[in-house]
Amino acid sequence: MLNILSEELKRNNLKIIPSYYSYFHYPEKKFIEIIRRLYRSNEEVKAEDLKTKKAISIMKWDKNTVYDNNLLIKKIKKISERLKTKVEIEKISIIPTNSIEDFQFTLFDHIKTQRGNRSGYTVVTASNTQATDVSQDIESPIHMEISLTESINLLNLLGSSADTRLFPIYDAPNDDLLDKIRKNIDNFTVKYNYSFEDYSSLKLNSLFFGTTATGNTHKELPNRFDLVNEDTQIIITDKLGLLACLSLYIITTINEKLFEKLNKNGIQETKLKELKDLAIRNLTEPKTSLGKTITKFLPDFETEFDLQSHIVVTYPISKNGISSFYEISKLTNSELIIDSVPLIDKDIANFVSKEFLISNSTASTPNTNMILVSKELSSTVIGELNKNKFNPRVIGRVGKMGTPGITFNKNKE
Repeated sequence: MLNILSEELKRNNLKIIPSYYSYFHYPEKKFIEIIRRLYRSNEEVKAEDLKTKKAISIMKWDKNTVYDNNLLIKKIKKISERLKTKVEIEKISIIPTNSIEDFQFTLFDHIKTQRGNRSGYTVVTASNTQATDVSQDIESPIHMEISLTESINLLNLLGSSADTRLFPIYDAPNDDLLDKIRKNIDNFTVKYNYSFEDYSSLKLNSLFFGTTATGNTHKELPNRFDLVNEDTQIIITDKLGLLACLSLYIITTINEKLFEKLNKNGIQETKLKELKDLAIRNLTEPKTSLGKTITKFLPDFETEFDLQSHIVVTYPISKNGISSFYEISKLTNSELIIDSVPLIDKDIANFVSKEFLISNSTASTPNTNMILVSKELSSTVIGELNKNKFNPRVIGRVGKMGTPGITFNKNKE
Protein backbone atom coordinates (compact mmCIF):
# COMPACT_ATOMS: atom_id res chain seq x y z
CA MET A 1 0.00 0.00 0.00
CA LEU A 2 2.79 2.46 0.85
CA ASN A 3 4.34 1.91 -2.58
CA ILE A 4 0.98 2.78 -4.18
CA LEU A 5 0.80 5.95 -2.08
CA SER A 6 4.37 6.83 -3.03
CA GLU A 7 3.49 6.59 -6.72
CA GLU A 8 0.21 8.51 -6.36
CA LEU A 9 1.84 11.39 -4.46
CA LYS A 10 4.82 11.92 -6.78
CA ARG A 11 3.66 15.40 -7.85
CA ASN A 12 2.22 16.48 -4.51
CA ASN A 13 3.69 18.54 -1.70
CA LEU A 14 3.47 15.52 0.61
CA LYS A 15 5.78 12.78 -0.64
CA ILE A 16 5.87 9.30 0.88
CA ILE A 17 9.14 7.43 0.38
CA PRO A 18 8.72 4.18 2.37
CA SER A 19 11.57 3.37 4.73
CA TYR A 20 12.01 2.53 8.39
CA TYR A 21 14.12 5.61 9.16
CA SER A 22 15.19 9.07 8.04
CA TYR A 23 18.75 10.37 8.21
CA PHE A 24 20.58 13.69 7.98
CA HIS A 25 24.10 15.01 8.23
CA TYR A 26 25.03 15.72 11.81
CA PRO A 27 26.89 18.89 12.84
CA GLU A 28 28.98 18.24 15.95
CA LYS A 29 27.14 18.99 19.23
CA LYS A 30 24.03 20.24 17.41
CA PHE A 31 20.90 18.17 17.79
CA ILE A 32 17.97 18.12 15.40
CA GLU A 33 14.67 19.52 16.63
CA ILE A 34 11.39 17.58 16.56
CA ILE A 35 8.35 19.82 15.99
CA ARG A 36 5.22 17.84 16.82
CA ARG A 37 1.87 18.65 15.25
CA LEU A 38 -1.34 16.76 16.08
CA TYR A 39 -4.61 17.08 14.18
CA ARG A 40 -7.88 15.58 15.35
CA SER A 41 -10.08 13.61 12.99
CA ASN A 42 -12.22 16.58 11.97
CA GLU A 43 -9.35 19.10 12.04
CA GLU A 44 -7.61 20.20 8.85
CA VAL A 45 -3.83 20.28 8.60
CA LYS A 46 -2.66 23.86 8.99
CA ALA A 47 -0.81 25.47 6.09
CA GLU A 48 2.08 26.63 8.26
CA ASP A 49 5.64 26.87 7.00
CA LEU A 50 7.82 25.08 9.55
CA LYS A 51 10.87 25.23 7.26
CA THR A 52 11.35 21.48 7.50
CA LYS A 53 11.91 19.12 4.59
CA LYS A 54 11.13 15.81 6.27
CA ALA A 55 8.74 14.43 8.84
CA ILE A 56 7.67 11.17 10.46
CA SER A 57 3.95 10.50 10.62
CA ILE A 58 1.35 8.39 12.42
CA MET A 59 -2.19 8.34 11.04
CA LYS A 60 -4.79 6.54 13.14
CA TRP A 61 -7.90 6.50 10.98
CA ASP A 62 -11.15 4.62 10.56
CA LYS A 63 -10.52 1.16 9.10
CA ASN A 64 -13.06 1.75 6.31
CA THR A 65 -10.83 4.55 5.02
CA VAL A 66 -7.50 2.75 5.57
CA TYR A 67 -8.61 -0.44 3.82
CA ASP A 68 -10.06 1.43 0.82
CA ASN A 69 -7.16 2.52 -1.40
CA ASN A 70 -9.20 5.20 -3.18
CA LEU A 71 -10.48 6.77 0.06
CA LEU A 72 -7.03 6.61 1.65
CA ILE A 73 -5.30 8.27 -1.32
CA LYS A 74 -8.02 10.92 -1.47
CA LYS A 75 -7.62 11.75 2.24
CA ILE A 76 -3.83 11.97 2.08
CA LYS A 77 -3.96 14.11 -1.06
CA LYS A 78 -6.27 16.49 0.79
CA ILE A 79 -3.62 16.84 3.49
CA SER A 80 -0.98 17.41 0.82
CA GLU A 81 -2.99 20.26 -0.71
CA ARG A 82 -2.90 22.11 2.63
CA LEU A 83 0.91 22.11 2.88
CA LYS A 84 2.81 25.22 1.82
CA THR A 85 6.05 23.44 0.98
CA LYS A 86 7.18 19.97 0.01
CA VAL A 87 7.57 17.52 2.92
CA GLU A 88 9.02 14.01 2.57
CA ILE A 89 7.85 11.22 4.85
CA GLU A 90 10.03 8.13 4.94
CA LYS A 91 8.61 6.54 8.09
CA ILE A 92 4.81 6.44 8.22
CA SER A 93 2.38 4.29 10.22
CA ILE A 94 -1.21 4.18 9.01
CA ILE A 95 -3.23 2.47 11.75
CA PRO A 96 -6.76 1.18 11.02
CA THR A 97 -9.11 1.46 13.98
CA ASN A 98 -12.65 0.74 15.12
CA SER A 99 -12.45 3.44 17.77
CA ILE A 100 -14.71 6.47 17.83
CA GLU A 101 -13.87 9.47 15.70
CA ASP A 102 -12.64 11.49 18.69
CA PHE A 103 -9.81 8.96 19.18
CA GLN A 104 -8.59 9.21 15.59
CA PHE A 105 -5.76 11.56 14.64
CA THR A 106 -3.00 12.57 12.26
CA LEU A 107 0.41 13.27 13.79
CA PHE A 108 3.49 14.79 12.17
CA ASP A 109 6.87 14.91 13.85
CA HIS A 110 8.58 17.51 11.67
CA ILE A 111 12.38 17.20 11.66
CA LYS A 112 14.31 20.45 11.79
CA THR A 113 18.02 20.08 11.14
CA GLN A 114 20.87 22.35 12.24
CA ARG A 115 23.62 23.91 10.15
CA GLY A 116 27.30 23.34 10.81
CA ASN A 117 30.36 21.32 9.83
CA ARG A 118 29.28 17.78 9.02
CA SER A 119 30.73 15.15 11.35
CA GLY A 120 28.36 12.20 10.92
CA TYR A 121 24.69 11.33 10.64
CA THR A 122 21.58 11.74 12.74
CA VAL A 123 19.05 8.93 12.29
CA VAL A 124 15.35 9.24 13.15
CA THR A 125 13.08 6.23 13.75
CA ALA A 126 9.56 5.73 15.09
CA SER A 127 7.26 2.97 16.32
CA ASN A 128 3.92 2.36 18.00
CA THR A 129 2.74 -0.51 20.16
CA GLN A 130 0.50 -2.96 18.35
CA ALA A 131 1.47 -6.27 20.04
CA THR A 132 1.52 -6.72 23.78
CA ASP A 133 0.61 -9.09 26.60
CA VAL A 134 -3.13 -8.76 27.19
CA SER A 135 -2.78 -10.47 30.56
CA GLN A 136 -0.89 -7.41 31.82
CA ASP A 137 -2.76 -4.58 33.50
CA ILE A 138 -3.11 -1.44 31.38
CA GLU A 139 -0.91 0.34 33.94
CA SER A 140 1.94 -2.07 33.24
CA PRO A 141 5.11 -0.39 31.92
CA ILE A 142 5.51 -2.95 29.13
CA HIS A 143 3.02 -1.23 26.81
CA MET A 144 5.15 1.92 26.58
CA GLU A 145 8.43 0.01 26.80
CA ILE A 146 7.60 -1.99 23.65
CA SER A 147 7.40 1.19 21.59
CA LEU A 148 10.49 2.74 23.16
CA THR A 149 12.49 -0.45 22.61
CA GLU A 150 11.56 -0.87 18.96
CA SER A 151 12.62 2.67 18.07
CA ILE A 152 15.92 2.21 19.92
CA ASN A 153 16.60 -1.15 18.29
CA LEU A 154 16.12 0.40 14.84
CA LEU A 155 18.75 3.02 15.72
CA ASN A 156 21.10 0.26 16.92
CA LEU A 157 20.56 -1.66 13.69
CA LEU A 158 21.97 1.33 11.79
CA GLY A 159 24.90 1.76 14.17
CA SER A 160 23.40 5.06 15.31
CA SER A 161 23.45 4.47 19.06
CA ALA A 162 25.17 7.62 20.35
CA ASP A 163 23.24 10.53 21.92
CA THR A 164 19.95 8.60 21.85
CA ARG A 165 16.95 10.86 22.48
CA LEU A 166 13.37 9.67 22.88
CA PHE A 167 10.20 11.62 22.08
CA PRO A 168 7.32 9.51 23.49
CA ILE A 169 3.86 9.68 21.90
CA TYR A 170 1.22 8.62 24.40
CA ASP A 171 -2.34 9.10 25.57
CA ALA A 172 -4.68 7.80 28.28
CA PRO A 173 -8.29 8.35 29.39
CA ASN A 174 -7.46 9.96 32.77
CA ASP A 175 -4.77 11.94 34.58
CA ASP A 176 -3.89 9.11 36.96
CA LEU A 177 -2.97 6.77 34.10
CA LEU A 178 -1.12 9.57 32.29
CA ASP A 179 1.02 10.09 35.40
CA LYS A 180 1.80 6.36 35.53
CA ILE A 181 2.83 6.37 31.85
CA ARG A 182 5.15 9.32 32.47
CA LYS A 183 6.66 7.53 35.47
CA ASN A 184 7.16 4.38 33.38
CA ILE A 185 8.95 6.42 30.69
CA ASP A 186 11.13 8.04 33.34
CA ASN A 187 12.05 4.67 34.89
CA PHE A 188 12.91 3.19 31.48
CA THR A 189 15.15 6.09 30.44
CA VAL A 190 16.96 6.12 33.80
CA LYS A 191 17.51 2.34 33.62
CA TYR A 192 19.08 2.49 30.15
CA ASN A 193 20.60 5.98 30.44
CA TYR A 194 18.61 7.62 27.63
CA SER A 195 17.33 11.18 27.53
CA PHE A 196 13.74 11.98 26.61
CA GLU A 197 11.61 14.99 25.88
CA ASP A 198 8.03 15.02 27.08
CA TYR A 199 5.74 16.74 24.58
CA SER A 200 2.73 15.99 26.78
CA SER A 201 -0.02 13.53 25.91
CA LEU A 202 -2.14 13.57 22.76
CA LYS A 203 -5.04 14.82 24.93
CA LEU A 204 -7.60 12.69 23.11
CA ASN A 205 -8.53 10.67 26.23
CA SER A 206 -7.75 7.42 24.43
CA LEU A 207 -5.01 4.83 24.91
CA PHE A 208 -1.95 5.14 22.69
CA PHE A 209 1.74 4.26 22.99
CA GLY A 210 4.35 5.37 20.43
CA THR A 211 7.85 6.83 20.16
CA THR A 212 10.02 8.89 17.86
CA ALA A 213 13.73 8.40 18.54
CA THR A 214 16.93 10.02 17.31
CA GLY A 215 20.56 8.93 17.49
CA ASN A 216 23.91 10.00 16.10
CA THR A 217 26.84 8.21 14.53
CA HIS A 218 30.28 9.16 13.25
CA LYS A 219 30.27 6.14 10.93
CA GLU A 220 28.82 5.57 7.49
CA LEU A 221 25.38 3.97 7.53
CA PRO A 222 24.88 0.31 6.49
CA ASN A 223 22.44 1.21 3.71
CA ARG A 224 24.65 0.57 0.68
CA PHE A 225 22.32 -1.61 -1.37
CA ASP A 226 24.35 -0.60 -4.43
CA LEU A 227 27.42 -2.44 -3.07
CA VAL A 228 25.65 -5.79 -2.73
CA ASN A 229 26.95 -8.28 -5.30
CA GLU A 230 26.62 -11.93 -6.16
CA ASP A 231 27.48 -14.28 -3.29
CA THR A 232 26.99 -11.61 -0.60
CA GLN A 233 26.04 -13.56 2.54
CA ILE A 234 22.71 -13.11 4.34
CA ILE A 235 23.00 -13.35 8.13
CA ILE A 236 20.04 -13.28 10.50
CA THR A 237 20.59 -12.33 14.14
CA ASP A 238 18.02 -14.75 15.57
CA LYS A 239 15.39 -17.33 14.64
CA LEU A 240 12.08 -16.18 13.16
CA GLY A 241 8.53 -16.51 14.48
CA LEU A 242 8.73 -15.35 18.10
CA LEU A 243 6.09 -12.64 17.63
CA ALA A 244 3.79 -15.27 16.14
CA CYS A 245 4.18 -17.26 19.38
CA LEU A 246 3.10 -14.20 21.37
CA SER A 247 0.13 -13.71 19.05
CA LEU A 248 -0.92 -17.34 19.55
CA TYR A 249 -0.69 -16.90 23.32
CA ILE A 250 -2.94 -13.84 23.12
CA ILE A 251 -5.48 -15.78 21.03
CA THR A 252 -5.54 -18.65 23.53
CA THR A 253 -6.36 -16.25 26.38
CA ILE A 254 -9.48 -15.29 24.42
CA ASN A 255 -10.34 -18.83 23.31
CA GLU A 256 -9.20 -21.35 25.94
CA LYS A 257 -10.54 -24.28 23.88
CA LEU A 258 -7.51 -23.80 21.66
CA PHE A 259 -5.35 -25.40 24.35
CA GLU A 260 -6.93 -28.76 23.54
CA LYS A 261 -5.89 -28.41 19.90
CA LEU A 262 -2.43 -27.27 20.97
CA ASN A 263 -1.92 -30.37 23.09
CA LYS A 264 -3.06 -32.63 20.24
CA ASN A 265 -0.40 -30.98 18.05
CA GLY A 266 2.33 -31.54 20.63
CA ILE A 267 2.45 -27.92 21.83
CA GLN A 268 2.54 -27.70 25.60
CA GLU A 269 0.93 -24.73 27.38
CA THR A 270 4.10 -24.27 29.45
CA LYS A 271 6.24 -24.06 26.29
CA LEU A 272 3.94 -21.46 24.75
CA LYS A 273 4.08 -19.39 27.93
CA GLU A 274 7.90 -19.60 27.96
CA LEU A 275 8.02 -18.32 24.39
CA LYS A 276 5.52 -15.58 25.26
CA ASP A 277 7.76 -14.46 28.14
CA LEU A 278 10.82 -14.50 25.86
CA ALA A 279 8.93 -12.40 23.30
CA ILE A 280 8.00 -9.82 25.93
CA ARG A 281 11.63 -9.62 27.10
CA ASN A 282 12.83 -9.09 23.55
CA LEU A 283 10.12 -6.48 22.98
CA THR A 284 10.94 -4.48 26.12
CA GLU A 285 14.72 -4.74 26.56
CA PRO A 286 16.81 -2.73 24.05
CA LYS A 287 19.68 -4.64 22.42
CA THR A 288 22.37 -2.00 22.89
CA SER A 289 25.04 -4.59 22.09
CA LEU A 290 23.71 -4.77 18.52
CA GLY A 291 24.56 -1.11 17.94
CA LYS A 292 28.08 -1.60 19.26
CA THR A 293 28.58 -4.69 17.11
CA ILE A 294 27.30 -3.06 13.91
CA THR A 295 29.44 0.03 14.55
CA LYS A 296 32.61 -2.11 14.72
CA PHE A 297 32.09 -3.13 11.10
CA LEU A 298 31.32 0.27 9.56
CA PRO A 299 33.74 2.74 7.93
CA ASP A 300 34.31 6.14 9.48
CA PHE A 301 32.17 9.03 8.26
CA GLU A 302 32.90 9.95 4.62
CA THR A 303 35.24 6.96 4.24
CA GLU A 304 34.80 4.36 1.50
CA PHE A 305 33.34 0.93 2.24
CA ASP A 306 35.66 -2.07 2.03
CA LEU A 307 33.63 -5.21 1.25
CA GLN A 308 36.18 -7.39 3.04
CA SER A 309 35.87 -5.59 6.38
CA HIS A 310 32.54 -3.72 6.44
CA ILE A 311 28.85 -4.59 6.75
CA VAL A 312 27.16 -3.14 3.67
CA VAL A 313 23.45 -3.52 4.58
CA THR A 314 21.36 -4.11 7.69
CA TYR A 315 17.59 -4.52 7.56
CA PRO A 316 14.85 -5.34 10.08
CA ILE A 317 12.95 -8.62 9.86
CA SER A 318 10.75 -7.88 12.88
CA LYS A 319 6.97 -8.18 12.44
CA ASN A 320 7.24 -8.51 8.64
CA GLY A 321 8.97 -11.86 9.01
CA ILE A 322 9.82 -13.65 5.80
CA SER A 323 8.33 -10.87 3.64
CA SER A 324 11.36 -8.75 4.56
CA PHE A 325 13.39 -11.04 2.26
CA TYR A 326 11.32 -9.84 -0.68
CA GLU A 327 11.88 -6.23 0.36
CA ILE A 328 15.65 -6.76 0.41
CA SER A 329 15.48 -8.48 -2.97
CA LYS A 330 13.82 -5.41 -4.47
CA LEU A 331 16.13 -2.94 -2.74
CA THR A 332 19.24 -4.76 -3.95
CA ASN A 333 17.71 -5.62 -7.35
CA SER A 334 18.89 -9.19 -6.96
CA GLU A 335 17.81 -12.79 -6.51
CA LEU A 336 18.09 -14.10 -2.97
CA ILE A 337 18.92 -17.77 -2.53
CA ILE A 338 17.60 -18.89 0.87
CA ASP A 339 18.93 -22.22 2.12
CA SER A 340 16.99 -22.27 5.39
CA VAL A 341 14.45 -20.28 7.41
CA PRO A 342 15.19 -21.09 11.07
CA LEU A 343 12.04 -20.91 13.20
CA ILE A 344 11.86 -20.44 16.96
CA ASP A 345 9.27 -23.25 17.06
CA LYS A 346 8.34 -25.20 13.94
CA ASP A 347 5.28 -26.85 15.56
CA ILE A 348 3.76 -23.49 16.49
CA ALA A 349 4.48 -22.03 13.04
CA ASN A 350 2.77 -24.98 11.37
CA PHE A 351 -0.18 -24.83 13.80
CA VAL A 352 -0.99 -21.12 13.34
CA SER A 353 -0.74 -21.52 9.56
CA LYS A 354 -2.87 -24.66 9.43
CA GLU A 355 -5.56 -23.16 11.67
CA PHE A 356 -5.48 -19.78 9.83
CA LEU A 357 -4.95 -18.03 13.18
CA ILE A 358 -2.11 -15.70 12.15
CA SER A 359 -1.36 -14.37 8.68
CA ASN A 360 2.43 -14.49 9.13
CA SER A 361 3.88 -17.38 11.12
CA THR A 362 7.39 -15.91 10.71
CA ALA A 363 6.57 -12.56 12.40
CA SER A 364 9.40 -11.76 14.81
CA THR A 365 10.44 -9.35 17.53
CA PRO A 366 12.56 -6.24 16.74
CA ASN A 367 15.85 -7.90 17.69
CA THR A 368 15.57 -10.22 14.65
CA ASN A 369 17.37 -8.60 11.73
CA MET A 370 19.27 -9.22 8.50
CA ILE A 371 22.91 -8.34 7.93
CA LEU A 372 24.51 -8.49 4.47
CA VAL A 373 28.27 -9.00 4.31
CA SER A 374 30.92 -10.54 2.09
CA LYS A 375 31.61 -14.27 2.38
CA GLU A 376 35.05 -13.52 3.83
CA LEU A 377 33.65 -11.35 6.64
CA SER A 378 30.57 -13.41 7.58
CA SER A 379 32.23 -15.71 10.13
CA THR A 380 33.83 -12.74 11.93
CA VAL A 381 30.47 -10.93 12.21
CA ILE A 382 28.76 -14.10 13.43
CA GLY A 383 31.48 -14.59 16.03
CA GLU A 384 30.97 -11.05 17.33
CA LEU A 385 27.19 -11.51 17.48
CA ASN A 386 27.62 -14.79 19.38
CA LYS A 387 29.74 -12.99 21.98
CA ASN A 388 26.78 -10.67 22.57
CA LYS A 389 24.27 -13.50 23.11
CA PHE A 390 22.60 -13.39 19.71
CA ASN A 391 21.80 -16.57 17.80
CA PRO A 392 23.12 -15.67 14.33
CA ARG A 393 23.55 -17.83 11.24
CA VAL A 394 23.99 -17.53 7.50
CA ILE A 395 20.66 -18.44 5.89
CA GLY A 396 21.54 -17.82 2.27
CA ARG A 397 23.26 -15.60 -0.25
CA VAL A 398 22.67 -13.17 -3.08
CA GLY A 399 22.28 -14.82 -6.48
CA LYS A 400 22.00 -13.18 -9.88
CA MET A 401 21.90 -9.41 -9.99
CA GLY A 402 19.31 -7.46 -11.97
CA THR A 403 16.26 -9.66 -11.40
CA PRO A 404 14.57 -9.48 -7.97
CA GLY A 405 13.15 -12.74 -6.63
CA ILE A 406 13.52 -15.43 -3.98
CA THR A 407 14.68 -19.02 -4.42
CA PHE A 408 14.10 -21.30 -1.43
CA ASN A 409 16.37 -24.35 -1.45
CA LYS A 410 14.89 -26.00 1.63
CA ASN A 411 11.79 -25.94 3.79
CA LYS A 412 11.62 -23.97 7.01
CA GLU A 413 13.71 -25.50 9.79
